[in-house]
Amino acid sequence: MPRSVVYWLASLLFAGLVLAKFSPQTGLTSLIRFGGTWEDRRHSALQNLPVATVAESNGYDGQFYAQLALDPLLRDAESARVLDAPAYRARRILTPATATLVGFGNAWWTLQAYALINVFCWFTLGWLLHRHIGGTGWPAFARWAGCMFSVGVLDSVRQSLVDLPALLLLVLAITACSKSRYTRSSVWLALGGLAKETSLLGAIALSCDLSLKPFPWKRAAFTLTAAALPLAFWSLYVQQRFGNPTGSSGLGNFSWPLLGLLEQARHSLREVLAGNFDGRHSFSLLAMLGLIIQAWVLWRNRQPASAWWRVGAIYSILLLFLGVWVWSGYWAACRAVLPMTIAFNLLLPAGRFFWPLWISGNLTLLHAVWRFL
Repeated sequence: MPRSVVYWLASLLFAGLVLAKFSPQTGLTSLIRFGGTWEDRRHSALQNLPVATVAESNGYDGQFYAQLALDPLLRDAESARVLDAPAYRARRILTPATATLVGFGNAWWTLQAYALINVFCWFTLGWLLHRHIGGTGWPAFARWAGCMFSVGVLDSVRQSLVDLPALLLLVLAITACSKSRYTRSSVWLALGGLAKETSLLGAIALSCDLSLKPFPWKRAAFTLTAAALPLAFWSLYVQQRFGNPTGSSGLGNFSWPLLGLLEQARHSLREVLAGNFDGRHSFSLLAMLGLIIQAWVLWRNRQPASAWWRVGAIYSILLLFLGVWVWSGYWAACRAVLPMTIAFNLLLPAGRFFWPLWISGNLTLLHAVWRFL
């Protein structure tokens, strides 16, 4: 079998996972994961629509972003009622706003569009990474698969989240930067910040190429300013509409270095030793090990001149500060440092240690596919 065929087979596997979520009655709304406990607070535009709902569940974050797509300009007072953390969710406006445009203002089609945005991003990212990696050998495919079937990527699709769209914009920014198209790169970074605010870490990483002599201070200042200003202005608008009450800023996702990781490791280890092998605990330990290995490999093989290395390095620092709230579901931690996972797979050194390091750095890959079933 030609090795290039495996890319098509992998893509068909992903397409099959998505199509399995389709229902003639509810469309692709099962990808958004609406929870039954929030049903009485659901947006009025959805009350009479056949939305797939997980009974006796809180659902997940995608249900709030999807409802944000029904009122992206935040003009309806109902938005504050249907969102769990209005100011926090509304800052990540790009993906919901895109669904609004594609859905032409129709609530049902807006929901379908919102669910499909991550699917579109998956195929686009796959094409971009395939071009970047090049080659048809098994190591090349392993690098690609380690990115495309990682927990962070698949969970963003499975629950219609903002992480994969933000990652795609970061990849586009890095690609433009590698071709010296700095203005275009800044545009992608600005859009990335509106998709997910931590994307600004990518802007910092791209700007801080200390290998350049003399350092391009003006270009770096322009890139950072262009990337941050749209999010800053939008955040001011959001604050004007909702305010920013305690607990809705997202700062609770962070803690002192390693505190969240060690607390979750202790909790998960205690549960596993007590015989509770639920994936939340058993795979949590594997995820921690895998992410630590990813960070170690990146810092062990430092490449400051590489844009991808700088991106991976800055997200490896973010890994240290993730709080218990993020680690309580290890998939959230994997999404938070998703660019580090991509950098690890792209930059993993070839040689006799490639396969052991690839396996140990992608320990949750099979569980990511399993969670999609």
